[in-house]
Amino acid sequence: KAWGKGDVTKSHTVWQKNFGATVTSMVVHDGHVYWANNGTAFCVKAADGSIVYRERLSDGGDFYASPVLADGKLYYVSRSNGTYVVDAAPKFKELAHNTIKGDTSIFNASPAVDGGELLLRSDRFLFCITRGK
Repeated sequence: KAWGKGDVTKSHTVWQKNFGATVTSMVVHDGHVYWANNGTAFCVKAADGSIVYRERLSDGGDFYASPVLADGKLYYVSRSNGTYVVDAAPKFKELAHNTIKGDTSIFNASPAVDGGELLLRSDRFLFCITRGK
């Protein structure tokens, strides 16, 4: 809970899990919390922390970039296994897994969204992924 003073561990903790995002931030959407860690996508209920799903992504991966929510989809950018697109809903559905052919650079930065464009930055390049017109 917000707005506490001092040590609020006991008075302001709504729920706690012994697993979670070790590097990334999480996304909160429609009463659920989403993240990916160690090749697995997670969804828990924001109200009580109960697990909705814990599903392995198709090719796994390690995640340093925080996910982004756009157009009803979650974008999880792995360090070296590409980007996973997952439906932002409490039922797991991996919609796509995309890689950039020939690029072996590492992706640690969180993606950004600008209109219909997804910006991805690796340790060597900046990519702008856009819908075809």
